[in-house]
Amino acid sequence: MEHKETIETIKTTERSLDVIQEIQKSAGATLGEVAEALDISKSTAYKHLMTLTSRGYLVREDDQFHLGLKFVNRGEFARARRPAYRIAAEKVDELAEKTDEEVDFVVKNDGRVMTVHLSYDLNNPFQEKSVDQSNKHWRTGTYYHFHCIAAGKAVLSTLSDAEIESVINRWGLPKRTEQTITSREELFAEVETIRERGWAYSEGEYVDGLAAVAMPVYEPDGEAVGALAVNGPTYNFQGETRLAEIRGVLADVVESFEEDLADVEESDPFLEGRML
Repeated sequence: MEHKETIETIKTTERSLDVIQEIQKSAGATLGEVAEALDISKSTAYKHLMTLTSRGYLVREDDQFHLGLKFVNRGEFARARRPAYRIAAEKVDELAEKTDEEVDFVVKNDGRVMTVHLSYDLNNPFQEKSVDQSNKHWRTGTYYHFHCIAAGKAVLSTLSDAEIESVINRWGLPKRTEQTITSREELFAEVETIRERGWAYSEGEYVDGLAAVAMPVYEPDGEAVGALAVNGPTYNFQGETRLAEIRGVLADVVESFEEDLADVEESDPFLEGRML
C-alpha cells in the first residue's frame, strides 16, 4: 500500500487526479459512481469531470466517462523526451532478437519502475489474462515495485541507501510469491550484491516460473537512466552456461546503448515542445 509523503499540494488538482485514477481503475464510470467512490458531492464531481472533458483528458460515452486520447499525446511526448528513451526502443528489439527472449526497458517513476519499451511475444505464458493480448503495446506504462523484478532491483542498485529507504517507506515490500523479498535486510543485501557484480537476477519473485536478468544503463555523466532486462521461463535460464550467455549478450547491448548515448547531440527537437 502506498504511504503518501506529507508535502504541500493543491487540493483541487489532487481531486482531479483522483477522478482520473478512479475512471481508469473502473474502466469507465458515471458521475454518480465517481462521486460515490471519492466520497464527494455530485456537483463537485461534475465540475471536475466537465473540466477534464473540455480539455480532452476525458471523453463521455452515453452516461459514462472514459480516459481521452490526449493522454496518448502527452505519454508519447514523455516517452520521446529523452534521447535515451528513444535509443532504448532499438536496443530492446536488438536484445530480444539476440536472446530469443522477451526484453523490456524500465525507468524509475513515482517510487516504482515503469515499462517504457518492450518486445512482444503473443504466446508468452506469463501475459496477463485480463487484457487484450493482441495489443503489443498493452504493457507499456505498466508499473512494478522495484523489489520483485530483476529490472527494478537493477535500478535500485543505482540509488542511494536513503533513496531506497524512502521507496520502502512509501510502498512497502508487498509479497507477490513465496520467493519475493519482503525484508529490508534481505533487500539491502541483494542490492549490495548487484552493485558488486553489475547485474540483477530474479526467479519466481514476481510470478512463479518467470526468471529475468537485468543491468542498469548509464548516461555519460554517470546518471542512471533505467535498466534493460531479459525475461523468460525459468527453465530457459537454468544452467550457468545459458545464464552466462544471456548476461554476456545483455552486457554487450548495454555497452552499445551507453556508447550511443555518448554520441547524442545536445540539440533535441523534442525540447521545443512539439506534438502539442
